[in-house]
Amino acid sequence: MKDLLSGLRHRKHLLVALTALAVACSAFRHRSSLPEIDRIQPDSVLVPSGAVIELTIRGHGFLPGTPGRNTVQFGSASITNVPANEDGTQIRFVVPTTMPSGGEAAPLPLESGQYPIRIQTATGSSNAVIVRVFR
Repeated sequence: MKDLLSGLRHRKHLLVALTALAVACSAFRHRSSLPEIDRIQPDSVLVPSGAVIELTIRGHGFLPGTPGRNTVQFGSASITNVPANEDGTQIRFVVPTTMPSGGEAAPLPLESGQYPIRIQTATGSSNAVIVRVFR
């Protein structure tokens, strides 16, 4: 009888420990989910001089709220404090008209080419998706 009670207590403790571990793993996975870009619309843009062109990034893991807590990395340019929609699945931003030139030199005009776009949040960086720019 003593062995039976001891075995039941052991199983109860094991069940409690496994439940706590499962809850902790679930919370960790939720906190550490990286942002991911599914697509960018449009994925090719004509940017005439003086034009304002908006792109929409769709995916998940973006941080919702205003002011924004996302950084859009457009090639070598970083656009900070970009908001996402309520469920963290969409970001809209304006294509920059200039790109950093490095050092203290003045920024350079945006040129035609392919630009990788990533989203950076507190949890990490997303995959890169290419947008083609024509000038």
